[in-house]
Amino acid sequence: MQADGHACVTVVSRFGTLSLARQVFAPSAEGTHAMPGNCVLPPHHGMIITRGLQELACLLPQDLSFDTVTRLLAWQTQEPQTVSDTTVRTLVRTHGQIIRQAEHAEVVALLERDDLATLTPQLVPAQQPRRRAGWPAALTAAVDTALIAGTLRAPPGVTVADWERVLTVRRAEHERSVEELRRLGPEVAPDQVLATTDEVLTRKLARRRFNELRTARVMTTEGSRYLSGTGEGFLLLLLVMILLSAGHQRMVLLIADGARWIRAWFAALQVLHSRSTMILDWFHLRKRCAELGSMICHGRKAKAALMRPLLRHLWCGDVQAAITLLDAYRPQARNVERLEELIEYLRDRQPYIPNYRERRRNRQYIGSGHVEKANDLIVAKRQKGAGMHWSEETSDALAALRTLMLNGGWDRYWRHREVLPLVAT
Repeated sequence: MQADGHACVTVVSRFGTLSLARQVFAPSAEGTHAMPGNCVLPPHHGMIITRGLQELACLLPQDLSFDTVTRLLAWQTQEPQTVSDTTVRTLVRTHGQIIRQAEHAEVVALLERDDLATLTPQLVPAQQPRRRAGWPAALTAAVDTALIAGTLRAPPGVTVADWERVLTVRRAEHERSVEELRRLGPEVAPDQVLATTDEVLTRKLARRRFNELRTARVMTTEGSRYLSGTGEGFLLLLLVMILLSAGHQRMVLLIADGARWIRAWFAALQVLHSRSTMILDWFHLRKRCAELGSMICHGRKAKAALMRPLLRHLWCGDVQAAITLLDAYRPQARNVERLEELIEYLRDRQPYIPNYRERRRNRQYIGSGHVEKANDLIVAKRQKGAGMHWSEETSDALAALRTLMLNGGWDRYWRHREVLPLVAT
């Protein structure tokens, strides 16, 4: 080997840019040129970005635009244009792909195992919410008075559904204080897995074209886990996470908006885990009826006259009575095609429409609020701004990084280059 000049390596870090002149050695016989220490350096083509700067480049875009991130990194390093916005996007995509590839590899490996139900899932430990939902404390005296008097009608300020739940609990447990009755929301049972899933659309550059991101949250009494992804990869990830959480003993409750892909996926879940139940989220059911009702009826008064009995039947889980009501409305319908669409919508989802009134009275879940919050945290807060458009790779990568953070795996990834596993070690 003999010296053959120098080659410059640029190292970009949080503290600025360094240019390192390194000796190049030429082989005395035929062969390639060599630089000492290349084997311990990350792959590079004239520039190395340190791990700390890469972490900042992936952390900041979860809340800020790429242009803003570029300026902030320039201020951090005290150098203009330390990295370009294109480089920041590339780093986000690269690490998002690393996370997705690791998830997919683990899912494939777990599906080949026979002891999947005996493994322990990696969850974020459950914590008591800082402020549990309840009626205002100022109403406590009025509720106490109504309970003492045996009034069946809800006091002013308390909804009928909440009052029914209060009366049901009070009859079963006479010693419950009024303060305890304020907070009677549903909770996950020890023998239950609660899963909620949904789809979020982010706009592409082409007009009326969208990326389809899917999110989910799986909850047990021990903890919860956020999931995100696209296509079949997400469905396999969600399937494995639920099977890990359910084991052999727990039942699975899935609450969703009843989209076609969710119903098809749930049918596959039932084959693998027979103790599975799916419920159509009440909010989405009511919203769909209201949307189609506006197209079916002549004006607001006609719509209100139809919606009241229709929603009353659905609230009690009587889908057949709701369909009969809609059939009888045909002569008055402004748009018969939309009426048929609503009837077909209810028929397709009839197995997933329970008695919502009874479930609420018994403090059981009827809504998919957990996944709606996941949609906001993982996707909507960053990617649904006015005028924004995204490539599928960038959109999914940002969701992967945000999901990693929500699940408590951020430090593990950047310190040890380990993607948070699905199975606890």
